[in-house]
Amino acid sequence: MLASVPQGLDWVAIVDDDESIRRSLSRIFLLNGIHVRTFTSAEDYLSRIIAGKPRCMVLDVQLTGLSGFELQDRLCIEGRVPPIVFITALAQIPSDQLDTRSGPCGYLRKPFDTRALLDLVRPHLS
Repeated sequence: MLASVPQGLDWVAIVDDDESIRRSLSRIFLLNGIHVRTFTSAEDYLSRIIAGKPRCMVLDVQLTGLSGFELQDRLCIEGRVPPIVFITALAQIPSDQLDTRSGPCGYLRKPFDTRALLDLVRPHLS
């Protein structure tokens, strides 16, 4: 689902290869007045982001194709990395993965409390 976000409004990118997660997160954000765009993979995100950038990104660590960390690395190289909330079903993210990362504003383990997600995202919206 690609939600149409009016020009100039803040929006959050949701990148997850699980359709039910994308749909659920979209509903949560929309019910809280936050515009979203969803992407099925890192490659989908990279191919469809032409103009504008999200104010924040909710990014799954484990994706088909490029991982969430690889997408973050690519965005850092390009100088267009937004604040990122990583979500994961992994019990633990290896500390060496975290040590080399720049810019994440949070990590949440699935299933997570939606309030915690909103609390991490809201400070990045105007």
